[in-house]
This record gives sequence, C-alpha cells and structure tokens, in this order.
Amino acid sequence: MKRKNRFFMAVILTILFIAVLLPTAAMAAENQLNAALFLSSQSAAGLQDLARVPAGENLPRYIDDMGLLTSEQAESLTAKLDEISERNQFDTVVAVVPALDYREARLYAADFFEQNGFGYGNDIDGAILLLAMEDRDFGFASFGYGLEVFTSYGQDYLDELVVPYLKEDQYYEAFISYADAVDDFFAKAASGTPYDEGNIPKTAEEIRKYRFIGGAIALALALIIAFSVTGVWRGQLISVRKENLANVYFREGSMALTDQRDIFLHRHVQKVKRETSSSGGGGGSFSSSSGRSATGHSGKF
Repeated sequence: MKRKNRFFMAVILTILFIAVLLPTAAMAAENQLNAALFLSSQSAAGLQDLARVPAGENLPRYIDDMGLLTSEQAESLTAKLDEISERNQFDTVVAVVPALDYREARLYAADFFEQNGFGYGNDIDGAILLLAMEDRDFGFASFGYGLEVFTSYGQDYLDELVVPYLKEDQYYEAFISYADAVDDFFAKAASGTPYDEGNIPKTAEEIRKYRFIGGAIALALALIIAFSVTGVWRGQLISVRKENLANVYFREGSMALTDQRDIFLHRHVQKVKRETSSSGGGGGSFSSSSGRSATGHSGKF
C-alpha cells in the first residue's frame, strides 16, 4: 500500500512539474528566441545604414601617410578644406601617399578620390591634389562640375600658385594656396567666367618680373635719348668732321686692283637650349579606372 501511495505521489508531482514548469521554460525559450531575432534585425538595419554612408564621410579631407604637417597645421588645413567643401558643395581634398603604383599621378588621384567615396551628388563634384613623395610626383584630378571649373589654361594657372611652394618643401603653404585657389576657381566658374585663355590673372612673381622688365626698358630708353641729344650737341661743336671711309682721300681711277679674292675665314654658330617645364600643366579630360569622366594632369615638384 505504501508503495502504491509513493507511486501515485511521484506521478502527481511529475504532472505538476510538467504543468507548471514546462510552460515557464517554453516562455523563456520563446523570449530568448525573440530577443535573438530582434538583435539580428537591429544588426541588419545597422549594416544597411552603414552601407548608405559614403566612405568619404569616414575620412578627413586631408589624408597624410607621410606626416608632412604638424598636428596643428593638419587640423587647420582640414577645417579650411571642410568649410570650402561644405559651402560650395564641392569636395576639396588633399592626399599624401608614399609612392605611386603603375598608374600615373592624375589617374592615381582620380581613383583615390572616387574609391574613397569623396564627391557631392551623382557626378561626385570635387577635386583632389595628391602628392607621391618617393619620386616627388603630384597629380590633380577633378570630377563633375570640376570639368567646367578647371580648364586646361586654368590648371596651368593652378600650378603657378601651388608648385613653387612644393618645390621649396613648403607643404602647408602649398596646401593652403590650393584650397584658396579651388574656392576662387569655383566662384569664377559659378559667375560664368571660369579661368581660361584670355582671363588668367598674373601671379605675384609675374608682376614683379614685368615691373623689373618695364623698369629696365624705361632706363634703356632714357639712356638712348640722352646719348642721342648729347651726340647732336657734340656734333654741333665740331667744325671739321672726320670721314669714316678712305675713298674720299684718293683720286678716282688712280688705283687699280689686279687681284680680288673672297676668303672664308670662319663661321660662328650659337645654340640656345629650349626650355622645358617639369612642373606639369597641360590638363585635359581623361577617364578614371571606373570609366567616369575627369579632368586633371600630372607633374613633378
């Protein structure tokens, strides 16, 4: 009898365990499953949000793998590039890399700009100046509206503003000059008169050069005029003038030449080396590795 009672007691306890604890365990498992599904959906949504963010937004507009600038200079330059870019909706980027690969500098710069997600709008409006320090190469490239902003003559003018600083290793001054130039070029293009043949302003160096040449010409003219006037005055003071030719001192027909020969004495040839520019220039349209239209050029500093 006692064994039967124990058996029935065990059956009742088992039934109570199943009736009470099993639903609780099932509910806990369901809650864990729902939590896992929620976290999974949140992670997927987060990945989708990251996919919508252009890669360029995660990079500063000044990228320096060589440490050319101090931290203060880099911070100041980045702030300037950000302000110009956001105000004009035209990404203005400076990048410094150790060396190029098989690509020339302008194509390397264009691919760098494009692959890192820079540029505004579908046409990725913007421009990049890239330095490769191993062989002192520079590349300039611009996309979208930049094809109108930077004409071939305009890119030559851009080099005149930036490259002299690069040649002197004044990198901060070169990058600031580049940023200011992009802002100026953009404003000119927006007004309908981009920098092009016929409206390229003179640089400060050219102005100094022209002033020196003008002063030299003015001095030369003054000396010529002074010598001319004094020569006239001196001529008026001499009553007998010497003759430059000897034929006035002999009687015509009194001398006869019996032998006349033309003798070649020597020849003087002067060669002048043609000056060639190594700074770059001659910007024009090309295609990036993705096939997108760009404009730019390569050079050395």
